[in-house]
Amino acid sequence: MPISCVYCGGSHADARGVRACWERTEGAETAPSTAAVSSAQVVRPLADAPPPGSVGSATQPGVGEGRAVRDAVGAEAGRGHRALGRHAVVRPGQPTPDPWAGCERLTIDPDDLRHPEGVVERLRQAALDRTALVIELDHHTAEQLAAPQRVVLAPHDAGPRFELHLVTLQHLLTANSVDATPDRASWWVLDRALSIGARLTSDGSSDVVLPDGTSAWLDGGPPRWSAPLDGVAVVHRVSVEHGSLTPFGPNDTAAELAPDQLAAVVHDGGAARIIAPAGSGKTRVLTERARHLMQQWHVPASAISLVAFNKRAQEEMRERTPDLRGLQVRTLNAIALAIVNGAAPFAPQPKRFDTIDEGEVRRIIGRLVKFPRKRNADPVATWIEALSLARLGLKSPERVEQLYDGEVEGFAEVFGRYRRELERAGRLDFDEQIQRALEILLDDPVARATAQRACRLMLVDEFQDLTPAHLLLVRLLAGPDGAVFGVGDDDQTIYGFNGADPSWLIGFAELFPGAGEHPLEVNYRCPADVVAAADMLLRHNAVRVPKTIRAGAAAAPRGLSVEPGDSPVDTTVEIVSRAIADGVPPTDIAVLTRVNSLLAPVQVALGAAGVQVTGGVGREFVDRTAVRAALAWLRLATADERFETDDMAEALRRPTRSLHPNVATWVGEQTSVDGLRRLAARVNGERDAMRIEEFAADIERLRRLAANRGSAGTTGSVLGALRDAMGLASSIATLDV
Repeated sequence: MPISCVYCGGSHADARGVRACWERTEGAETAPSTAAVSSAQVVRPLADAPPPGSVGSATQPGVGEGRAVRDAVGAEAGRGHRALGRHAVVRPGQPTPDPWAGCERLTIDPDDLRHPEGVVERLRQAALDRTALVIELDHHTAEQLAAPQRVVLAPHDAGPRFELHLVTLQHLLTANSVDATPDRASWWVLDRALSIGARLTSDGSSDVVLPDGTSAWLDGGPPRWSAPLDGVAVVHRVSVEHGSLTPFGPNDTAAELAPDQLAAVVHDGGAARIIAPAGSGKTRVLTERARHLMQQWHVPASAISLVAFNKRAQEEMRERTPDLRGLQVRTLNAIALAIVNGAAPFAPQPKRFDTIDEGEVRRIIGRLVKFPRKRNADPVATWIEALSLARLGLKSPERVEQLYDGEVEGFAEVFGRYRRELERAGRLDFDEQIQRALEILLDDPVARATAQRACRLMLVDEFQDLTPAHLLLVRLLAGPDGAVFGVGDDDQTIYGFNGADPSWLIGFAELFPGAGEHPLEVNYRCPADVVAAADMLLRHNAVRVPKTIRAGAAAAPRGLSVEPGDSPVDTTVEIVSRAIADGVPPTDIAVLTRVNSLLAPVQVALGAAGVQVTGGVGREFVDRTAVRAALAWLRLATADERFETDDMAEALRRPTRSLHPNVATWVGEQTSVDGLRRLAARVNGERDAMRIEEFAADIERLRRLAANRGSAGTTGSVLGALRDAMGLASSIATLDV
């Protein structure tokens, strides 16, 4: 199977071809680089990787303007238009090249490699400001900087705000810099453009002439839109890297968008925070932004990653973008799995993994952990939560064990055994997809560079609900450019139990320096009264992004009212029926509940009243533990003569009755109360016989209650007795239903 190549943008038949391409092109922008956060970060050299091209090395491209400086193949590179902010890299003591006369001179020394934060900030700001610098870099420091290294950090030690500072420094020194050192002169973006069909310009009026005869400048700065400079079109390095020489088009759109949505869609930078309250059109903004990048900026689809929060959102986004051929719309789990399995466009991996469901996770945990026998409890659920907190919450196993205060005793040791069991079997659970992808991106510079090439511009949905592991994954994928278009609402953070934090959006510009801000302010989904009430409530959140939320509906506010009543379900049916009788279309009426399961009685009651509904709970609702048990008891209470054995077995489990396994099987085979009593008379154990008699008496009690033709015989009264008098409520209280 062909292997995609991060260095030439094409593919090779095998890994040797990729290695040869690396050695031949030495593309410094995508070359694996040192990884460090500070002097405290632990890294180790990548001993088995070929040396990448380094700034000022014997094969690094170069610089020239007016008097051109040529490399071994004759390519010329100059400072370009001043608005491009292109740097020149020189050796210590070397005179400033004439085109950069008057530019600030910045020296990179060994101390900057030990503590790179300061110089990274200086170069990053220069890139954002489009300020050209002359960068002085000695040969030894350049070689140290370019040496590929692997990070020796577990994801939980790295944390969500982790940055590969030396990789960022290498990027900032090469992406938009001409190597003007005496022994070599070139610029990789120019070389790449020439290799895919551009021609060199000799008079300095542009960098290249495109195949159609158009003159063009090459922009190696951060991803951003650029109008023609002095009438000359601009092609960005991301397009060049992906094999395209198509310049930017106009930064406008014909899409029908509200003013706030339009401002977000046509944002002229790669990174932006889009605060999108409920009903403000965030999905439309995300999909139109992707369309804008491809059709107006002319960014190749292979450089864009549209990240959906879940499968349903992914399907909706795909339905809205059928015209965007090649656009990858994925969830973070899908991206992570592709990285782990080495599926295109990510770097090949030596092993493939299958994904398992929760049932298999429970079986593995059951083999690794001995649980005390406890009726009506689900101790495995606690271990599943702990596994998730360790991996998605980026907590050390030891810390997780402390946080659970004895509920997952031995977790620190079991965590490693669980992961080794998955590895041995070639399997992953959903959280392990993220964990392994993080480990690969931290440890493998080639895999990291390849993944970043496919994610040069990222559009991320529901940013506020990213867990720490998800945020780290996004930051590693986005790479040094940090071109992340994050859409979300800090007021809607609902996954705090796994570490999701509104500060991701509040401090977005710290995570992605240079990011713009575009708030969406109009709620198109709800009436003005609801919007005003929600806005008033949300203002009490102490930690939030200050925002304006207003209704899009033109109707005047009518005020909200509270309807008293002893039965919320009956009151709801009455209100809905009254509204329909007054002429309100049923499609204009919404019934909201705190949790999904509370919709079920309303849904049934509305149906009984002749009101057709859409939405609500589906058939999966009846598979919930409590619902399944209650329905089994109802069928036993109302059966004419013969009981169904499945109902007998289900009712026996909830509430749980301590019986010998063989006896429990025999009970489940009975089809009548008389059969139960005959079985009780035959069993040897006195305790088992007593439990069977109690079970038979409970069934008879409910049958008498159901046979009562008065108010005591309603379904509600039967369920009430089952819940309160017979203990079903306490039986399911500790279960995940």
